[in-house]
Amino acid sequence: MKWFMIIAEWLFFLYVFICLLSFNIIHLGNLLYVDMPHEEPMIVTTPFVQTSLFIIGIGVVCFYYMKYLRGSNAYKRSKAVIWGSLFACHALASGFYLFMRFGLIWNQYEAKVLLLSTLISLVLTIQAVMKYYVCKMTDT
Repeated sequence: MKWFMIIAEWLFFLYVFICLLSFNIIHLGNLLYVDMPHEEPMIVTTPFVQTSLFIIGIGVVCFYYMKYLRGSNAYKRSKAVIWGSLFACHALASGFYLFMRFGLIWNQYEAKVLLLSTLISLVLTIQAVMKYYVCKMTDT
C-alpha cells in the first residue's frame, strides 16, 4: 500500500507538470507567433468557465495535497521544495506572459485566465514554503 501511494503521488505530480507545461507552451506560442493584429489566437479551451474551473480545481487539489503531506519530515521537505519550485516557475511564467501582453492586442478572457493562474500559483508557492519551514522546525 505504501508503494502505491508513492507511485500515485508522483503520477499526480507528472499530471500537474504536464498541465502546467502545456498551459505555458500555449501562452508562449500566443506571445511569440500569434499576437499580430491579423492573426487569431490559440485558445486553451473554448469556454472561459471550463478553463477557470480546471485551473481552480487543480489548485484546490494541490492545496489539500500539500496541506496533508505524508511521510517523514525529510520526504515532506523534498516534496515541498519540488512542488514549490514547480509553482514558483509557473507563477513567474504566467506573470511574465501577463506583463508582456499589456502592449499587445489581447482579449479579456486570456488576461483573466493568466491572472487567475498566477494568483493560484503564488498561493501554492507560499503554502509550499510554509510547509517546508514547518517540517524543518519539527525536525529539529
